[in-house]
Amino acid sequence: MIRSTLTYATARITLIFACSLVVSLPLSAAPTQSQIEQAFRVLAPYKTQILSQFDSYSPLVNHILGELRSQDLPSAFVLIPMLESSYNPSAVSSASASGLWQLMPATAKRFGLTVESDKDERFDAYVSTDAAIKYLKFLHHKFDGDLALTLAAYNAGEGRVSRAIKRAGTNVFSSLKLPKETTQYVSRFYGLNELVNVKALDNEHFEPMLLFAGEARLAKRPLIDLTSIPRLIDL
Repeated sequence: MIRSTLTYATARITLIFACSLVVSLPLSAAPTQSQIEQAFRVLAPYKTQILSQFDSYSPLVNHILGELRSQDLPSAFVLIPMLESSYNPSAVSSASASGLWQLMPATAKRFGLTVESDKDERFDAYVSTDAAIKYLKFLHHKFDGDLALTLAAYNAGEGRVSRAIKRAGTNVFSSLKLPKETTQYVSRFYGLNELVNVKALDNEHFEPMLLFAGEARLAKRPLIDLTSIPRLIDL
């Protein structure tokens, strides 16, 4: 009796989770439900820190949301810097990706950024945001507005995703043979979207801190200790 009750409860939670996914993001070409649930379980213990980081960088978050709106892109893309760098504009990866959006040097230059030893605009949160959104706009158009494919291409490159589609004979994300890191990346994006209420991040209101900000439009360091929250794709 106890076992059947637990089985029923587990099934009910899974059903509720599945229904919430259908409401929030299209799943026609998304990772499988089990992959998204697994990603959600990995990220859930860090929810308080993740939300605090969004709050710490709220002016930047609002700027990104405004730029996404202006380009008619999904507001959920505001989650990408949290996946990539935990909203740390100074982040550098071992693969030479840098900044808030973890842009590679070639991609950054392709979309108008200066990447030199004495000036690297990938570390400018606002300038790099402009470049990253141009890149996302390009990918979103190239893959016909498919969210999962756009995310996969942002992580692995549009060439690799296009070749995977050609080999598979379909553009259904779950049918593509992509690097494990890329599949995990997309799954964690969907998991993060279940963890964070993106609509609640969108504060279109007066921001008094900008009156005194001058050129320093965001904190030099996070306002909370993120030593226990590395890049979410590395968890």
